[in-house]
Amino acid sequence: MSTCIGPVRTISEGWLRTLEAVQAGGGRQVHVLTTVSAPLTDEDVGLRSAVDGLLTPGRRQGSSIQTVDTVANTIFPASLYQDPGVRWAPSLNSHQSARLDEAATDLYDAYGEMLPLLCTADGNGRGTYFGRMISWPGKEAGGINQLAERIKYLRSTHRGGRRTQNVSDIAIGGEAELLAADELRDIGLQVYAADDHRQRGFPCLVHIDLTLLDGQLSMLAVYRHQYLITKTYGNLLGLARLLGFLAQQTGFEVGELAVQATLADAERSSYGGEQGVDSIIQSTHEFATLP
Repeated sequence: MSTCIGPVRTISEGWLRTLEAVQAGGGRQVHVLTTVSAPLTDEDVGLRSAVDGLLTPGRRQGSSIQTVDTVANTIFPASLYQDPGVRWAPSLNSHQSARLDEAATDLYDAYGEMLPLLCTADGNGRGTYFGRMISWPGKEAGGINQLAERIKYLRSTHRGGRRTQNVSDIAIGGEAELLAADELRDIGLQVYAADDHRQRGFPCLVHIDLTLLDGQLSMLAVYRHQYLITKTYGNLLGLARLLGFLAQQTGFEVGELAVQATLADAERSSYGGEQGVDSIIQSTHEFATLP
């Protein structure tokens, strides 16, 4: 049965409420939608600390465990972006606009230089999320930069005075994997191809949709499988940072962040069964300052 979480204000609350709902529903649920109304609002420090304490890098039950920031950086590598401290606007002077463009270009270039090495890491053999966004198909520099294309389009929309519009998509997986580079610019919703025999693995994030309404840029991300303890907090953080980057680069306000999981998993098998996950939720509440 489908489940809707929120809207809640912060990604911290979004993570906790989603884990609670899925745990209460038996530990796994289909079609779980989590909506965060103010995704760039400061995280709950206590809750984040509790999550960080759960995610000691290494392996657990055969799965690779990464820190929250490591997971977030797979979607948006914030440490590589030197924020120029200005927002794009049609009236922005040429010097400030150049600074903004340079910051984005430096981000793309720095990540592109790292990409071949990143693809040698465990689980990255088919590319990385951010690599697919800025250099499709994501294994080396020089591919289609979907983010640059979307920023160019959104700036054109802003110059034209349009404040409401279904904008465009960012492909991560699915049938997009079968497309030639020149076909990628105008694709729509991605689904897996009929001859794709993979059951799991990269990419769990298959699609990002951007929508403009009343001058606010909102994002919907679709996951095939959301691992609620090991991945979801980092995913929410990375998506929020990506949305903030796109909003800054195009001059629109940040709207909602929504994440749709076709299967949401509380990971009972890795964290001590039902009682183990209940204990995690209880201890997280002890750290958190949520209402």
